[in-house]
Amino acid sequence: MAVLLLMRSTVVFLGLEIGAAVLLYVTQNVWVTLLVYPLVYLLSFFLLALLVPGVEEEPKAWAIVALITVPIGALAVMHLTYSGLDQRALHAHGRQERATVTDVYWSNGGADPPTHVARLADPWGRSIPGIVSGDGLKAGQTLTVTVDTEGRIPVMVGTASTGSGKFRTAGITAVAEILFLALAVYQGTADRSAQETTDKPKRTRKPKGVPA
Repeated sequence: MAVLLLMRSTVVFLGLEIGAAVLLYVTQNVWVTLLVYPLVYLLSFFLLALLVPGVEEEPKAWAIVALITVPIGALAVMHLTYSGLDQRALHAHGRQERATVTDVYWSNGGADPPTHVARLADPWGRSIPGIVSGDGLKAGQTLTVTVDTEGRIPVMVGTASTGSGKFRTAGITAVAEILFLALAVYQGTADRSAQETTDKPKRTRKPKGVPA
């Protein structure tokens, strides 16, 4: 029973994470990104309570550990897979060129703290769409960037890798997430079995020779 629950839970969780990463990569939309990250986090809590016995009941040490680590692992796997897909696409059809930093400023992130960003221009003075992190940059500085020729993926400072490093890290994170999920599944199944055994009425044997 525990093995079947673990297999089902693993398929559901990894399917959710990888599917969300592919959705982010395909859409490349900031509003979809803002929606998907908290949605995956909340769905992880919901799926834990739905698929793992005992999580929704009285909190125990193993349940608390699972409720903390599994949703965080889900976000990490999704983000790393998404980043790896972006890097692989830029590596495949991106164009490297020299760029000049035209402006460095602080961007107001609303509820989030302001971020340091920079705008770039190509060697002919034409503005490169998008912004990059402005940390360590100053106006007039030249640097190498990778630009998506299809215009879907934001410009990236430096040379894009194949994404294998991101995918490898995502795999390691997924293994750690599955181990904590296994802890929750096996412990929850064991607790549920023990509770059912305790609740089961005991049969008493009648003494021989005593009339019914």
